[in-house]
Amino acid sequence: MIKIVRSRKYEVGLKNLLTKYEDIDSVSLAIRLFSKNPDDTRLRTHPLRRRLKGRFAFNVDDDIRIIFEWLGKHRVRFLAIGKHKDVYPKSRSR
Repeated sequence: MIKIVRSRKYEVGLKNLLTKYEDIDSVSLAIRLFSKNPDDTRLRTHPLRRRLKGRFAFNVDDDIRIIFEWLGKHRVRFLAIGKHKDVYPKSRSR
């Protein structure tokens, strides 16, 4: 089982998400699935690139993501949660 540590930014994002959408069931289910098996295919866990290299994300639903980093073999820190457009930083113009 994976131990989860939550960052302050994650806590704020979760509070904001739940006040807007009030869908705690899908968030709870995704976290339970993740803590049992981070590679569960339903979560579509994937490594991030560019400015978020070294971090990972998984899907709560079609638009909501949880960004996390590994702290050890069985320990992660949740860094952010929210809609796709809100959790990924804006890329600079080329």
